[in-house]
Amino acid sequence: MSRATNVARNDGLLAQSMAPERPLLLFKTVVIVAHPGDETLACGALLPRFPDICIVHVTDGAPHTVTAAREHGFHHWADYALVRRKELERAAAVGGLRAPVLQPLGLPERSAALRLAILTRALLGFIAGAELVLTHAFEGADPDHDAIAFAVAAARSRMRGRGPVVVDMPLYRRQDTGDGAVRLRLTHDERVRKARMLAEFASQQEMLMAFGVRDECYRIAPEQDFTHPPDEVRYDSVERGITGGQFAQLARAARGELGLDSVPA
Repeated sequence: MSRATNVARNDGLLAQSMAPERPLLLFKTVVIVAHPGDETLACGALLPRFPDICIVHVTDGAPHTVTAAREHGFHHWADYALVRRKELERAAAVGGLRAPVLQPLGLPERSAALRLAILTRALLGFIAGAELVLTHAFEGADPDHDAIAFAVAAARSRMRGRGPVVVDMPLYRRQDTGDGAVRLRLTHDERVRKARMLAEFASQQEMLMAFGVRDECYRIAPEQDFTHPPDEVRYDSVERGITGGQFAQLARAARGELGLDSVPA
């Protein structure tokens, strides 16, 4: 049993996170998310409680196309990506985080699912020394989110039981689904700080308004079969450059490339 698993079982990681006293969470922690702003939306209330944290953004938040740039009022995708980075740095400062904890991989938005094996190998370097990883749930809501859920799970499988505890952060779950998630009910001060952090993402306000400053959900990441789509795939009905069926095919191919076919999906 790994040290990280012992930490989770003996000290009650999720219980510590929910504790009314709001103790510091003394785990070497890596947060891995798809886009700038995802970290604030999913776990903004927890971020200031991690003294030892690294936040990895897999994409720069900008599809690398002229069309996408112009849709957001920019002449070039690089200008849009730069704005998203600056928004992230300002939000992090509000949350008491320094810019060096923000580690960008720089992939184009909507491209992570096309690079599952490469992404897995890249993330392995970040999680190898961690005790705790916070990341996206496999929900069928966004292909970048699902790609990261796959890559984290695959990287941990390659560590053969020596990996960190992985906690996922469902953003689209329905209430009371019996999936083991716990809800962090934000205090007034946490809600105010999170609202200030979210307000820094001016380019994303339309999307963020759909979520609001809500409580946060966490669960120990379950075993997932990424080679079959979830029951509901939201990006089947909106343009995200990929379907749930195509994602499943890419996951099967990546498992083969990574040598994971002998490991349960």
